[in-house]
Amino acid sequence: MTAAAPRADARVLVVADDLTGANDCGVQFAAAGWPSTLRMGGRDAAPAAGMTAVSTDARALSDDDAAAATRAAVEAESPSPDDHVYLKVDSTLRGSVAGQVAGALAARRRVRGDAFVVLCPAYPAMGREVRDGVLTVDGAPVTQSPAGRDPVTPVRHDLVTDLVPGAFPVPAPAGDDPAATAAVWAAAGADVVAVDARDAADLARVAAVVVALGPRAVPAGSAGLAAPLARLWGTDAPAGPAPSTARRPLVLVSSHHATARDQVAALLADRGDVVHAPTRSDDLLGAEADPPAPAGGGPVVLVSPDERAEPGRSAALAAALGRRTAAWLRDGAFDAAVLVGGDGAEATLRAADAHGIRIHGRLLEGVPHGQVAGGVLDGLTVVTKAGGFGDPQTLTTLLDTLTTPRTTTSEDPR
Repeated sequence: MTAAAPRADARVLVVADDLTGANDCGVQFAAAGWPSTLRMGGRDAAPAAGMTAVSTDARALSDDDAAAATRAAVEAESPSPDDHVYLKVDSTLRGSVAGQVAGALAARRRVRGDAFVVLCPAYPAMGREVRDGVLTVDGAPVTQSPAGRDPVTPVRHDLVTDLVPGAFPVPAPAGDDPAATAAVWAAAGADVVAVDARDAADLARVAAVVVALGPRAVPAGSAGLAAPLARLWGTDAPAGPAPSTARRPLVLVSSHHATARDQVAALLADRGDVVHAPTRSDDLLGAEADPPAPAGGGPVVLVSPDERAEPGRSAALAAALGRRTAAWLRDGAFDAAVLVGGDGAEATLRAADAHGIRIHGRLLEGVPHGQVAGGVLDGLTVVTKAGGFGDPQTLTTLLDTLTTPRTTTSEDPR
């Protein structure tokens, strides 16, 4: 099945459980030629057609609350029966995935009574696979990965059908007849079909079946499945411009994922010009005014406090981190923002009164870049990364790539 240019008024709505995930998924559509915006509000931030991504911030919610938030997000955008809806879930299925799936399906069935969810969280390029219904990370069951030890939303089961009860498991599509597989999945009569995928070829075949199903299918997955779908639904036109070389980026690490913390440690060990700005929760919450940004000309890494995961304090501390980050960026001492972790990224953009992000392309796999849309930071280069993505060197590589003058005009480095 080949890609075809989208209708002039074609729309894709991406609904994600956090901001970095929405951006990571949205960049797949930007790379395939779709006008792409991550929207947080503001009428001028989203294109009339193209891909619009929104975040529900539902990952840590209860399933009931996540279902309500996801349903509301879909209904607020009023997708037509012929528009595509993509539910972006965590690739390790952390958090309220069952609730998010239920909410997206309920909203979609208001305009398409035959809708059902095709769930495939695999992202082989990042080590996430689904084998015989078991979600694995770098070859190990997900509960044995850092996602199983996540301080906020630990994953308690390895089987996708345990994480999303009622899902009907099916193997990865085989052969070159997506229409036949689509008929089998539809005939199962299930609300949710959970699909295996071990590599990029499997994901491409899953995407082809989703295309054969048409808009009645609500694909739910990571950026891994979004990439082939964006190409099949759209075009392979170039993405937006590469980011300008940053002289002094500000890096906010709000994620408490072990992977993100390992990346900070490696960055500080590898680059002597990086200033480490740790925080304490009492100082953040009790401060009447934020301190000035650290002096010097090198990058600064602002790291959330260890106590942030305590019940009842997460939202307030994320807001305080976002306020401090936005204040430092407003002062003009930094020419780019790198936001690691969805809650801190969203809090920063909201503190700056941003409408969203104009998505341009990828700096690295799983690391989208673009420009802040609206607010006091309008036009600032912004890079986002989910806390759980990458190896210990990813943050170092990201910063090296962003601060090294480029001699190529490539907008989507691979």
